[in-house]
Amino acid sequence: MYKFVCGVSCAALFVAFANTGHAESMRVHVPVGAGGSLTATGPQAAKQELRKVPGGADIVEAEKFQEGYALTMKDMLATTPGVLAQPRYGEESRLSIRGSGLSRSFHLRGITLLQDGIPLTFADGSGDFQEIDPLTLQHIEVYRGGQGLRYGAATMGGAINMVTPTAHTIDYEGLLRAEGGSDKTGRLHAQAAHTFDGADVFAAATSTVSDGFRRQTQQKNRRFSGNVGASLGHNAETRFYIAYNDLNQEVPGTVAKETALNTPEAVPDINVINDNARDIRSTRVSNRTAFRLDNGWKLEAGGYVNDKSLYHPIFQVLDQNSVDIGAFTRLNGDNFVLGANIGRGVNDAKRFVNIGGKRGALTAYADQVAENIELYGEHTYRFAPKWSLITGFQGTFANREYEDHRNAANNDDKTYTSLNPKIGVMWNFAPASEVYASLTRSSEAPTFSELVQGAIPGFVPVDMQKAWTAEIGTRGEQGAFSWDVGIYHAQVRDELLNFTVTPDVPASTFNAGKTIHQGIELGAGFQATDRLSFNAIYNFNDFRFDGDRQYGDNDLAGAPPHQLRLAARYDADNFFIEPNVELVPEAAWVDYANTMKSDAHALIGLKGEWDVQENITLFFDARNLTDEENISAFSAVTDARAVGTNVFYPGEGRSLYAGVLVKF
Repeated sequence: MYKFVCGVSCAALFVAFANTGHAESMRVHVPVGAGGSLTATGPQAAKQELRKVPGGADIVEAEKFQEGYALTMKDMLATTPGVLAQPRYGEESRLSIRGSGLSRSFHLRGITLLQDGIPLTFADGSGDFQEIDPLTLQHIEVYRGGQGLRYGAATMGGAINMVTPTAHTIDYEGLLRAEGGSDKTGRLHAQAAHTFDGADVFAAATSTVSDGFRRQTQQKNRRFSGNVGASLGHNAETRFYIAYNDLNQEVPGTVAKETALNTPEAVPDINVINDNARDIRSTRVSNRTAFRLDNGWKLEAGGYVNDKSLYHPIFQVLDQNSVDIGAFTRLNGDNFVLGANIGRGVNDAKRFVNIGGKRGALTAYADQVAENIELYGEHTYRFAPKWSLITGFQGTFANREYEDHRNAANNDDKTYTSLNPKIGVMWNFAPASEVYASLTRSSEAPTFSELVQGAIPGFVPVDMQKAWTAEIGTRGEQGAFSWDVGIYHAQVRDELLNFTVTPDVPASTFNAGKTIHQGIELGAGFQATDRLSFNAIYNFNDFRFDGDRQYGDNDLAGAPPHQLRLAARYDADNFFIEPNVELVPEAAWVDYANTMKSDAHALIGLKGEWDVQENITLFFDARNLTDEENISAFSAVTDARAVGTNVFYPGEGRSLYAGVLVKF
């Protein structure tokens, strides 16, 4: 309770003295079109929809993070309250909202990722970051906690929807971008778009090479994505999306804390010997079709297929081929949404002895089948001119089936079901401002990484994670000030927690009894003059056990208590410059026993742009200008006094990226 009160006090001081956050700059730089169509929503329309959400939600326009070298989730979501994004290597990150999936030591759990409203996460609830190209996004919608229900998301962390451009939502027909910088990094990107009579097309391609700042972090990636829309009459439109990825990423592994801080380029010798990597070939095809009904309602339906091949030499060679298929439908009215998601994923998973990054003898072969059904709805009742009551529900069915082709004793299947209600209230006290409060229930079925842990025959007996989350907050604008403040408290049962065991077993999972996740998500802004603005983000994270028989009321490992990002921006007619600082004033606990911490640090950056001509822009992005030693991420352990602690990813040192952007 002491930490929570301290966090509230810090937030109050932050608002009073910083006057920082989400203020929009007065300078307009080649604005993204605000238009759209039945299947394509522009950022302005998305912002209007966000104002109906009775909880934490944000829109991040891609133009903001594309001003610099955007690669990771941290690059994309650094200016969003409530998000913890920590790079590991390449695009791989730890991503958590409100501590959901915080202990996951690899990839993603606890947040539903979508692209254009269509699920990107795998059918079992896990997720990956390599297939996300920041340069092919128009804006990102972040729905924290129970607000992700509008897409059927049941996870405690909520949902992140990444929206791609169409020819209807941009104001150019061609774009070329070239950039490069530290560690022999180079990236080329191109876009083309055109509208026809009753149709439109958008296509983008990106090629990236980099040696990385550590050994064994070289990457060579090629991506293509596009969409084609066609009118089916005055009140109907269909849109097909396609994405192809050819990704080659070396994997450096983790090291001891002292190594991470003193010799960050170092990697374990075995990772080099085994040529650890994570290589992906994937093709994704999806469709979204929308109908405008006579009563003004909008009906959407569609489906997707994602065919993915993963070659992943680590302690052994993971060789997997998966196909995820799904369908969805949503009915939207002025004051309600009803929807359903159906998904099925089949993963043909083999494992081999790793011989210098090549397949040796087969050691494991199994099929993993995940099936999900989600039904959801939300209704808004305006019971007074400025007051609304929001109610919602979600029902989930999740089945996990495992067939071991080498040992039938490991075969297993299990079904998880849940019903998650939601209630909220909103007061629109000013044209562009509101106060909200809500109470939601979330649930999360285990992924195969939690269910299948090698030494135990069949599934590990872990239960579904459940939580009740209460939140209250406000967002809006008043004169030169803007703000987005939320306070939340979640009571979690059976939280799925991961901890490192040995170097050969990356993580194991258990259900905690009771845990508490509470905190403050704060963004504010101040437009000092027509040219000078200030912005900042502050997160207070208080995640802890609640009377655990082993760990008592200890803090959960993973998140620092305080995160702060400050930036000042000066805009002239044809250039801007923005210094920024990221502060972690108090280190996070590394272990659940609370005996070892990570590190506190401050990283100073500087970025800017110069419009040489109307459609030609030069930009630069300088990071960690003081070359401060830091730790970007780590894996949680049980007790640092009793188990190995080579679990740290060193943060990037001083780096500089620059490039040119041409639109025509």
